[in-house]
Amino acid sequence: MCHLSQTLSQLQGCDSLPVVVAIVVGSVVLYLVFFRSRSLPAIPFELKPPAQSQPGWRSGEILEKPSIFVEGRPDLIQCFDPATGRSLGQVAATTVAELDDKIQRARSAQATWARTSFEQRRQVLRTLNEFVLAHQREICQVACRDSGKTLIDATLGEVLTTSAKLQWTIKNGEAALKDDNRDPGFMMMYKRARVVYQPRGVVAALVSWNYPFHNTIGPVISAIFSGNAIIVKASEHVAWSMSYWEQMVKRALNVCGHNPDLVQFVTGFAEIGNAVTSSPNIDHITFIGSPEVGKLVMKSASANLTPVTLELGGKDCAIVFEDADMSQCIPVLMRSVIQNASQNCIGIERILVQSTVYDKFVDEMTRRIKAVRVGSILDDGPNQVDCGAMVLSNCFGRLESLIADAVSKGARCLVGGHAYAHPRHPKGQYFEPTLLVDVTPDMDITRNETFGPIMVVMKFSDEQDALNRVHSSPYGLGSSVFSGDRARGRRVALKLRTGMTNVNDFGVNYICQSLPFGGVGISGFGRFAGPEGLRALCVEKAFTEDRLPFVKTPIPPIVDYPIQDTEKGYQFTQQIVAFAYSESWWGSIKAGLKLGKLSL
Repeated sequence: MCHLSQTLSQLQGCDSLPVVVAIVVGSVVLYLVFFRSRSLPAIPFELKPPAQSQPGWRSGEILEKPSIFVEGRPDLIQCFDPATGRSLGQVAATTVAELDDKIQRARSAQATWARTSFEQRRQVLRTLNEFVLAHQREICQVACRDSGKTLIDATLGEVLTTSAKLQWTIKNGEAALKDDNRDPGFMMMYKRARVVYQPRGVVAALVSWNYPFHNTIGPVISAIFSGNAIIVKASEHVAWSMSYWEQMVKRALNVCGHNPDLVQFVTGFAEIGNAVTSSPNIDHITFIGSPEVGKLVMKSASANLTPVTLELGGKDCAIVFEDADMSQCIPVLMRSVIQNASQNCIGIERILVQSTVYDKFVDEMTRRIKAVRVGSILDDGPNQVDCGAMVLSNCFGRLESLIADAVSKGARCLVGGHAYAHPRHPKGQYFEPTLLVDVTPDMDITRNETFGPIMVVMKFSDEQDALNRVHSSPYGLGSSVFSGDRARGRRVALKLRTGMTNVNDFGVNYICQSLPFGGVGISGFGRFAGPEGLRALCVEKAFTEDRLPFVKTPIPPIVDYPIQDTEKGYQFTQQIVAFAYSESWWGSIKAGLKLGKLSL
């Protein structure tokens, strides 16, 4: 401090102080003018949410038999709130002719968009992010009305994840897609070599219904930042909210001065989905859904050799060792099962607990799951609902059958186990929060994705026993390991045959948007999120050019066509290989001498 005081005193007492002040002020001005001004700001806009999303809205009729199908009208989708069975209106299914027109308009817009700078693309994402942050409640209410989830689940699964993706892409997207310089090697030392990431053109995303906002906006973020146009095929089960999400993206593009045709949304039944995946005008397909439908998507895309990324669900496990911190582990695992009624691709569907702490774990989960309240967050008021409705009611029979199969083979159903007739919402689609314990690998429920609020608990003895039980399932998406021993947690996690894993946590890899998302086995292949996800939407073009304009690749006369002496030419090329790639200097020197001799 004394040195600083002396320096300041010296400056105050001499003529250099004005110079120093001028330099500092000038540096700040230069930074503001030439650096900060290069960042294009978000542009605010407003968009009115649909009236049906308001809490307490009751204008729609309660459907006697809620269904997305309209009798005699295959061109219409009946939309309804799965928490109440109340009609939200009808949406026209996209026709094949309309799809073709949308693809052509998207391609036309992409030709211009591909020439935009990364900063222009960031501005669109900033604009979208600012809207999301300023309108969190409206977005969550729209998602809740269309999918029956709670506001907390919507905030965590719809808004938080979307903002995380937006922020990561804004901050890191350019670095992931900038030209990647590569070593040209000894033979090509006079060349520059790099990978150039160029947009594919018009990409498509066929997304699931469990998170209607995030699942539709996520692919849009990656597609437009990588220079593509995109066709989003929204699930017919959440077609009502599609218009709001589409307007949001198009407004963000429009206010930033870009063609909103760059992003197109479609919805409908199997016919329109097949039309998207079989179109020769689609350059890449991302599909989120089941293994069965994923195989059909692959088959359809193969007609045009369209590349695909498939995320096909999971049967994610959590391994709980006896030394795990139960005060942290149990609340995390409760959320992994109850959040969004476990309609999560990476929801925990199998909890393996070490035998020494098994009974204590089961007792605590019994108490907690019995206390879980189900209902409609937009209609039942505050402090009434922990777990929302389920989007699909036609799965209830399958879930009850899987539970019955397990019980018949020795499992115990301690809580729930059936569809729930809600006293206030008799037409709502609810399944009782369920606790199924003493489950073993021979039971069907360990090999089939439930996508419902069913906590499946299995017992294991040691590490190898846990791994054997986990790997009895053909799925391999996400996983978790809970242990107080860091070395063991890391060791077991890395042995799991899954695409993603977390030690002492659940699902947080997806909040780390720098990480790729995807699985192995029947959970699919390819990745979205992270640099890998952005690059999957690009053509990875290998590019070379001369390092110096006057140093070019010569064709030695001895191998120039027509070749005069093929044997001598062969010996010459043989020595080129030896000269360039010999393991020893002496080997390269000998090959060089022979090359000189052959060239005479």
